Amino acid sequence: MPKAAPQQVSFDAGELSPLLGARVDLAKYPNGCKVVENFIATVQGPAIRRGGKRFVAPIKDSSKQAWLLPFIVSDGIAYMLEFGDHYIRFFVNRGQLVSDGSPVEIATPYSLADLTTEDGTFAIRATQSADTMYLFHGTYPTQKLLRTTATTFSLQPVTFVGGPFAAVNTNANIVVQASAETGAVALTASGGDVFTQADVGQLFYLEQRDNSDVNPWAVHGRVAVGDLRRVGARTYECTLVGTVAPQVTGTETPTHTEGSRADGDFIDLPDDGAIGSIGAMWAYRHSGYATVRIDSVIDSQHATGVVTTNDPTDVTGIPRQIVTSGTYKWAHALFNVTDGFPQMGTFWRNRLCLMRDRWLAMSVSADFETFKTKDADEQTDDSAIVQQLNARQLNKLAWMVESDSLLVGMTGDEWVIGPANASQPVSATNLNAARRTSYGSKRIQPVQVGGTIMFVQKAGRKLRDFKYDFSSDNYVSTDVTKIADHVTRGRAGTNTGIMSLCFQQEPHSVVWAARADGQLIGCTYDEEAGRSDVYGWHRHPDANGFVECVASMPAPDGASDDLWVIVRRHVNGQTVRYVEYLNPALQDDESQSSAFYVDAGITYNGASTTTVTGLGHLEGLAVAVLTDGAVHPSRTVTAGAITLDWPASVVHIGVPTKCRIQTMQLNAGAANGTAQGKTKRVANVVTRFSRSLGGAVGPSFADSDLEPMNFRRPSNAMDNAVPLFDGDMESNWRGSYEGQSWVCYQNDQPLPVTLLGFFPIVDTQDDR
Repeated sequence: MPKAAPQQVSFDAGELSPLLGARVDLAKYPNGCKVVENFIATVQGPAIRRGGKRFVAPIKDSSKQAWLLPFIVSDGIAYMLEFGDHYIRFFVNRGQLVSDGSPVEIATPYSLADLTTEDGTFAIRATQSADTMYLFHGTYPTQKLLRTTATTFSLQPVTFVGGPFAAVNTNANIVVQASAETGAVALTASGGDVFTQADVGQLFYLEQRDNSDVNPWAVHGRVAVGDLRRVGARTYECTLVGTVAPQVTGTETPTHTEGSRADGDFIDLPDDGAIGSIGAMWAYRHSGYATVRIDSVIDSQHATGVVTTNDPTDVTGIPRQIVTSGTYKWAHALFNVTDGFPQMGTFWRNRLCLMRDRWLAMSVSADFETFKTKDADEQTDDSAIVQQLNARQLNKLAWMVESDSLLVGMTGDEWVIGPANASQPVSATNLNAARRTSYGSKRIQPVQVGGTIMFVQKAGRKLRDFKYDFSSDNYVSTDVTKIADHVTRGRAGTNTGIMSLCFQQEPHSVVWAARADGQLIGCTYDEEAGRSDVYGWHRHPDANGFVECVASMPAPDGASDDLWVIVRRHVNGQTVRYVEYLNPALQDDESQSSAFYVDAGITYNGASTTTVTGLGHLEGLAVAVLTDGAVHPSRTVTAGAITLDWPASVVHIGVPTKCRIQTMQLNAGAANGTAQGKTKRVANVVTRFSRSLGGAVGPSFADSDLEPMNFRRPSNAMDNAVPLFDGDMESNWRGSYEGQSWVCYQNDQPLPVTLLGFFPIVDTQDDR
């Protein structure tokens, strides 16, 4: 009977799909596992037990769902926002932001129902510039969250300047006429219905039919005060002439688009024939169009408003032709109550880019709230852009991401938007939108890992990367869940799969997700062609918790990123929702007493005591306790407190959680061919650890199969915590001869574990 000593020294493939149970030929099989629970697969190979979840605060109203959104101002300044029913609360420095003893809170227009899409995902999208965050929801005008001091915030609707507008009307029979050129005006439509209540508060665009009723400006043309002249599409009014008749224009063609300028010096030259003073003062009036902010709609053909672009420094007027005879060239605001407001936005190429369905609006370059598609009468490279994607299907908008190109995900396809000519700036005449893939996306904001975008496919079961491939000169997408398709399985009501997504860059490059059934899952991702091929999934069940959303932001010390979650728990007969964050695993330079491996937990750190209070959020629960690095017997929280069997100065208390790992089937020891399907026996196993304690190993997770590991040595003082262990721990094997063999490790105590490898001794019978 051949004897073999297989090894598993890397767990970076994570938990593998049951469908791969026989795929011993797969390159990732030796590094994969059948079960990875509450362990994080690392890029280096070891499996590290995740830290516990620290309790921060209950949400404002535990009977209602809330969502988290990070607001990262700069290095060292980051907030986590709690969005609930018509409010936002704030968290900073791993605690709740308070002022005068009360949580800082601002009101929002978003109701509880508004915060969640019909898919069950978070409906608010955001983008930010320094202390300003823009919030997008298709039912409400875009909001602007302003941070004015470290503890002061305000929320206000954004007023866009000069647009954007939907397509200009082309039906010549439907005409709109204005009552005046400036100030308060009445708008009257004929030939059809034009106005609705959705227009109230929005800009309305008016463009003259043509400018043939205004004479062109010409050198030495006779002119009088009040005369209009045109240069291109610009119209000017004469406001001053010289004193000698007949007065004529000068030689400098008017080009200004604001204020007044002269085209000559008003001098009457001697011996110049039958002309008098040369030169006139020209006041800019308009460039053939104007905008009116509609203040009221009387009926479908009558409205009132004010001539404005929403910028008080813009002095403009309605073309006189529109006042005298009207125009059919008019347009509604692109974003309004009826059609919807921007559903999402992002900054790209120094523009604020907004989208609603298939409509894309890009602001004026470097002027994020201005959407003028012309600079006076000219469309320039930095003018705003309004374009509609030419999609094959009426898919819903799912996400937008800024990259070298502007990447857009729909529920049926993925788009890449960029300059048609890469050597020229993005402009209305140099913009190309192309569909690249057609997987379809769930309405969850993707995460960016290095240069790779990762989005959730429409059904919620697949996480896909989306990146540029130089060999094909195209964007390509691969399924990151293909070897662990079961990990994203989870259903609650009509919701299924992944419901919330975030990326924790430090310390382990993990994409975190909350499943529909409340389980937290993660994917360690370090994919770089020719250098690294790590994408390992792991699951993180919580004994008393249903994770509803995830978000990530930098830790206060900047050394890592914190994973924040809202967890729904059942405590003392009631349903509660807590804001918690994932405590980092014990670091090499930290003492054993700092090990924090409980959920919804808190830490007492002070004078030695036998009573710990402040546990009201765990009332009635049996909790795990770690005292000065030593495991304490479980306690039940009563009246918000527990009593210890011995005094301690550093005490961690929280919901107990276990970590488990199970290798794939051992495949070694056969004299002829594979060891799969052959009877084998594990004699013993050596487990290699780094700074670890506790646990048991065996052929299954049944209590009768697990051999506890004894880390205490005769030299260890009995009244002190067993010191952390580095090295190899040999364990007896409780199994016998069996056709399937694997190694199972489990630890149900609140202790650190860094698992470096398994080294079993296997005897295999070649009886087949």
